Parts: sequence; structure tokens; C-alpha cells
Amino acid sequence: MESDFEKSVRLFLAHPPFGYRNVPAEALELFCAALTHDSYANEHGGESYERLEFLGDTVLEFVVCESVFRDTDLREGAMTDFKQDKVANHRLSERILAYGLDIDGAMRVGGGHRAPDGTNIVEENMRADSMEAILAAVYLSYGMDEVRRIVGEVLMAELPEGPE
Repeated sequence: MESDFEKSVRLFLAHPPFGYRNVPAEALELFCAALTHDSYANEHGGESYERLEFLGDTVLEFVVCESVFRDTDLREGAMTDFKQDKVANHRLSERILAYGLDIDGAMRVGGGHRAPDGTNIVEENMRADSMEAILAAVYLSYGMDEVRRIVGEVLMAELPEGPE
């Protein structure tokens, strides 16, 4: 029988940009870890997103580097600057929020990251790290083309122009 957290992760994954239905148990386990902060794992046991984040950081950098190489004529120094801007934690967090991806609400966090009303207090680095872990879970479960699609949709798409 699935826990409430597993059910909430399935619901999270059913929405854009993922659209995953009928997630196999092995993949669900990865996504649950990707949405578990180490503060929760330290208090309750289990796997946090740290190992997945390690892989996801590299997967994300690869996809961004591949994109800047294929889609621009930038020189090496400018390519590096582009990559650094796209993968910086503050930029990832900004893009996640702009897209409306509710990682904050989906995450399991420890007591030190809970507000008095029970909502999660998620810092931008936690949000970015969890996103990198999610990308690793996508890579391991669905492959690199699926990572490219999600990175393109959430992290690389142009933001709409705001009022001037």
C-alpha cells in the first residue's frame, strides 16, 4: 500500500512538465528520494535527494552545454558564461517558480523547515537541488531525451516579457 507521500509524488508527476501516469515502483522510489530533503531523512530515515542531485547536476550541465553548442554560435568563453547562468541555483529556483512547478509543496522536509502553519520553508538552493535530483530520476527512469524536453520547457524557454 502506498504512503500519502508516494501518492502526492504521483500527483506531482502527473502534472506538467512531467505528465507521468502509471509510474513504476522503482521510478517512484527515485522520485520520492528526489523530493526528500536531508533534514527529513536525518529525522525519519530513508534516502534524501543528495545522491540523485550529484548525478542530476551533471545531467543538467550536459543538456545546457549541448544546447548552447548546437543552438548558438557563441565562442567558448561566452558558452561558459551562458552555462553558468543557466545552472546557477538562483536561476534554477527562479525558473522553477516562474514555471509554476510546486517543488516546495511536494518536498518532504524536516521540522526546521516547517512553518507554524505546516507549510514547507524551502530555500532557493533546496529547490534547485531537488530539481537536479528530479532530473536525475527522469534520466534514470525515462532517458536523456525526456530530460532534454523538461529542461527545454522549464529551464531554457524564454520568459514572457513583463510590463515595462
